[in-house]
Amino acid sequence: MVTNVTDFGVFVDLGGVEGLIHISELSWGRVSHPTHIVKIGNTIDVQVLDLSPERCRVALSLKRLLPNPWNNASTDLPEGCTKPATITSVLSFGAFARLDNGIEGLIHASEIPQSEGKPLKEILAEGQNVQVRILHLDSAHQRMGLSMRLE
Repeated sequence: MVTNVTDFGVFVDLGGVEGLIHISELSWGRVSHPTHIVKIGNTIDVQVLDLSPERCRVALSLKRLLPNPWNNASTDLPEGCTKPATITSVLSFGAFARLDNGIEGLIHASEIPQSEGKPLKEILAEGQNVQVRILHLDSAHQRMGLSMRLE
């Protein structure tokens, strides 16, 4: 059961021993804060990654119980295809968008129509649904470039 949620991860009671799921082990996609994935009191399944009795630490993972969507990304997401996506964060240089399979890519500001001279936060908002075109995919490094210019 989830006992505490912090900025860096989630503590889980394993039945007398507490383990930590680091934020990087919560999801195959980016996680801005662990509360977007779990809440205190949730009962969850986890995978034990490492036991360190001398440091009294147990490292856990939630994402490794799920298939890695990057493994099939090159066949599921060929360059040039268009997919629906949801904006997950808007920054000065572009926006991150999550595809239906859970992986995220970057839409550089130059690939967002009407971004000339306007702050991107006036054009896009977190949670907004958009159509994107896959520009390039690097499954090995879990990186993907996207464009909102569909032509």
